[in-house]
Amino acid sequence: MRESLINNFLRISKIPRESGREEKISDFFVNVAKENNLYYFKDENNNVLIKKKGNIDSKPVALQAHLDMVCIKSKDSKHNFAKDGIEVLVDGDKVTAKDTTLGADQGVGLSMMLTIMEDNNLNHPDLEFLFTVEEETTFKGVVNFPYDKLESKRLINLDYAKDDAVVNGSDGDILNEYTIRGKIIENNLPSYRILIDNFPGGNSGENIEVSSKNAITTMAKILKDKYILLKSINGGTFENDLATYCEVIINTDLDVGKIFKDLTSKIEKVDNKYCFSKEDTRNIINEILDLKCGYISNKNASGNLGIIRTENNEVQIYYIIRSIDENELEEISAKSKELNNNFQVNEIYRDSVWKVNKESELFNKYRDLYFSEFNEYPKEEIGHGGTECSSIRKRIDELDIISIGANMERIHTTAETTYISSWLKTFDLLIKFIESL
Repeated sequence: MRESLINNFLRISKIPRESGREEKISDFFVNVAKENNLYYFKDENNNVLIKKKGNIDSKPVALQAHLDMVCIKSKDSKHNFAKDGIEVLVDGDKVTAKDTTLGADQGVGLSMMLTIMEDNNLNHPDLEFLFTVEEETTFKGVVNFPYDKLESKRLINLDYAKDDAVVNGSDGDILNEYTIRGKIIENNLPSYRILIDNFPGGNSGENIEVSSKNAITTMAKILKDKYILLKSINGGTFENDLATYCEVIINTDLDVGKIFKDLTSKIEKVDNKYCFSKEDTRNIINEILDLKCGYISNKNASGNLGIIRTENNEVQIYYIIRSIDENELEEISAKSKELNNNFQVNEIYRDSVWKVNKESELFNKYRDLYFSEFNEYPKEEIGHGGTECSSIRKRIDELDIISIGANMERIHTTAETTYISSWLKTFDLLIKFIESL
């Protein structure tokens, strides 16, 4: 089974699948269904549903994972995510990628589903394989899929990153866009482009404890209360991830080298005469700092400022808020809209809370199976960050759902790592689990 999983992971990794550009990987799974004489349905968004008849007399079960991946590369990489596959590096048990994100999130789950689809020697009930798009960005896939095509009332999501845990609930989240259209003034102060980068990256759900030290917030802390005028500020790659870099152009007669003496930075003298006004500069910096990052309540609510962009006289900030408490989520979002920094706020999307269900049949059966295999129960975890589970569960009445997965580290970074031994552990449990249902 080891070789099958590795081979299928490599097959998937050859196919470009940036979030929002899942056409090729979607077509790949459709072709697999055709080759194996399986029912398939592909919707207008490139979501794919495949069905495989079982040999166990039981209710159908769905397996679900997302097709897309976060696409980040090293500075010197010439990789083109639109046309190039991932160069996977297998070193014994360890799997990484050369100069890019690996796409183990969610390539590992996809390879497990592919292996089950193509293996006719397994025992299982009727299976449905649901492949969704844009999980890393808009959740467009799970929000718009026509669920009347799905028969199962039991669903196993394969998007978790710990093989010793089972997820039976997750935070809801809200993504807000904060926009200011400022006043541009002319001045004759010296102008500098300043870049700080190489900050710890990763998914803000998995690594929220370091979100408060992201590059954008750090830049704002350095510039606060300094006599500077801001021309532009840009940083971060995805709203859901930690910002690893931030670049500003500022005009000031202060000693810039002294301001950044305690931080590794790249400082370049540039020619610029036009900046935001002093008031708008102050408002932009204050807005960044007022949008708190990391854990922001004693209930483990969190915030992450993932992206800031400047275009002409407009600055946009993307800030995601999470909580397992729906009332707290609304309260934090409302307060963030009332900050006195002259920003307009637009809600981009929200995902509902996936409330813990201790009576879940899947949850309890999986716990029992895990105990029988390892003489200890799996960790019971609440996913910190919206997962597709909450969106799917919201749209299917009486759906029983859990999330499991293989170990992954530093996801959404060029250091993304996963382990084949963990794939095998998770896959073996998955096969035994669906056979027992």
